[in-house]
Amino acid sequence: MSVVHTDFGPGDLATAADPYGRLREERAKGPVLRSQNAWIVLGRIEAETVLRSPAARSGFIGELYRDLLPPGAARDEMAARLNFLDPPDHGRVRALVAKAFTPRRISELRPFIESTCRRLLDPLAERESVNLLAEFAHEVPALTISELLGVPPRDRARLTELSEEVAGLLSPGGLNPEGLERAVDAAEQMHAYLRGLIEQRRRQPSDDLISALLAAREGDTTLSEAEMLSLCATLYSAGHRTTRDLFTNGLTALLPEPRLIERILDGSLPAAHVTEEFLRFETPTHYAARMLAEPLDVGGTTIPPGEPIMLALAAANRDADVYSEADRFDPDRWATDPAPPPPLSFVFGLHFCLGASLARLELEVMLHTLLDRFPMVQMLDSPQRLRWHHSGLFRRLEELRVRPRP
Repeated sequence: MSVVHTDFGPGDLATAADPYGRLREERAKGPVLRSQNAWIVLGRIEAETVLRSPAARSGFIGELYRDLLPPGAARDEMAARLNFLDPPDHGRVRALVAKAFTPRRISELRPFIESTCRRLLDPLAERESVNLLAEFAHEVPALTISELLGVPPRDRARLTELSEEVAGLLSPGGLNPEGLERAVDAAEQMHAYLRGLIEQRRRQPSDDLISALLAAREGDTTLSEAEMLSLCATLYSAGHRTTRDLFTNGLTALLPEPRLIERILDGSLPAAHVTEEFLRFETPTHYAARMLAEPLDVGGTTIPPGEPIMLALAAANRDADVYSEADRFDPDRWATDPAPPPPLSFVFGLHFCLGASLARLELEVMLHTLLDRFPMVQMLDSPQRLRWHHSGLFRRLEELRVRPRP
C-alpha cells in the first residue's frame, strides 16, 4: 500500500477552532498518514495495533526530556515517568505499584468521594451562577488524590497548584521561556515537599498509598527514591487534572440533553455508560506518542522502527468505521450487544492508565451526586460560546458556568 503524506502535525490541534473537525479531515485521507516528522495514526483499529504491539516504545520521550530540561527535579520526574519507561524498567516499576495501588484501596475511597461531592455541592444551592469546573470538578479529584496519597489537608491546595504548573511540561512546545522556568521551579518545590512527606512515611507509616509504595517489594526489589518521587508527582498531576477535564468536557455534551438526564435519574441509563461516552466523545488527551523497536504492519502500512508515531486518540475515538454516528453523543451505544470497542482515552496495552478505575469511580460518583442534588442543572453558555484551552495535547474548558437548579 502506498504511503499517504500530510502536512498535519500536533500543533495544528492547538489552533483549530474545531479540533475534531480537523482530525476528521485527516482521517478521511486514511487511517495511517506520514507527516514530515512523524507517522500519524488516526484509525481506532490501527491505533490499538500499535498500542498492543510488544515493539511499541515510549522511552524515547523520557530521553527527549533529558535533553530538553536542566538537571533537577523536573528532568528527573519527566525522564522517570512510568508511562515513559520501557521494559524491563516499566514492568518492574508497574509490578511494584500494583502491589500498593490495589482495587480494594480504590474502592475504599468511594465514601470519601461521595461525602466530598455532597459537601461541595450543598453551598451552591442558592447561587444563580456557578463555575462548576473550579468549584466542583477540580476540587473532587484533587481532594481524592490528596486523600489517597496521604497529603495533609492544609497542604492540598498548594500541591495542586504546583502540579498544574508542572503539567505544562507535558506540552513543552506550548511553553514560552517564562512558562518553562515556572514549571521547572514548581517541580523543584513539589519534589521538595514530596521528599519530606516520603521521609515522614518511612519513619511513621500510615494507611495511605505512599506508605504502601514504600512497603512494596518484589523479591529484593523496591522503588528507588527517584522512582517514588516521579510516581507521586505523576499520580498527583494526572489524578486530578485528567478526571476534572473528562467530567467537564463530557458535561458540555450531556447537559443540553434533558431527556438523557431524566434517564440517568430514573435508572434507565447507567452512569457507567454516560462516563464511557464522555471518554469516547470528549477525551481531554488528544494523542499519545510511540516509537517501534521493529517494523510493524499497521492497517496495511509498514511503519519502520525508530520513527516517532503520533497516535491521535481523539480521532480514533470518533472513527466512523468503528462507532456508528461517531460525532453524536450517544451513551446508549454502550448498551448494544456486542458493545463497540472501548475508547482509547486511557490508551491500551502495556501503558494502560494506572488510574483508570479510580477515574471511572470518581466520574460516576460526581455525575450521580450532581444530578441527584441538582436534577434541573442548566449550562449557562451555549456550546458555541464555551471557551476552550487547547495545548495540542490537552483540551479543556476555561470554565463551565451552570445554574444549579434543584
